[in-house]
Amino acid sequence: MRILLCLALLFSTLPAFAAGFGPWAFGMSVDQVLAIRTHGPYRAFSNGDLETDNADFGGKARNFQFYFEDGRLRRIAIRTYEGKDLVQATQAWRDTYIALKSLHGPVETPDLAGASLDELANSAMSTVANSGKAQMAPVSQPEDAFVFSSFNSFRYQDTTYYMVTVNYDPPSPQ
Repeated sequence: MRILLCLALLFSTLPAFAAGFGPWAFGMSVDQVLAIRTHGPYRAFSNGDLETDNADFGGKARNFQFYFEDGRLRRIAIRTYEGKDLVQATQAWRDTYIALKSLHGPVETPDLAGASLDELANSAMSTVANSGKAQMAPVSQPEDAFVFSSFNSFRYQDTTYYMVTVNYDPPSPQ
């Protein structure tokens, strides 16, 4: 009986984990993320956040970034594109749409016009080319995460860069 009580006390002091993406769960510590070596090596940012280029999303190795708050994982950001080519970025947006649909079911694309994926991709490209942001999200969110994607641009040293990112956040309290 004492052993069971000791085990119960031990496990009650561990942080509660909720789903995140793949082997990573919200609430993990930096060391726990680093312990998942199959997707390393990891690099640390100056603020303690982490990233790896060795994790799968949509059947391709992608850049995953892990954001921590109070020492616990609070966001997983999957970068499916970052570069200077709007056409390649738009293709990454299409691939991301397909991956999100495969993982989570139908996807909504607020403020984009089109009945087909090609039309939606063209609308997203036009939006981003005009300094806007094209967002999408699963229509039915997972119970244990809030998932959304952003396709946007930014300028740095007179060059325009494009990014397509999928964010996995803990669900908002209801």
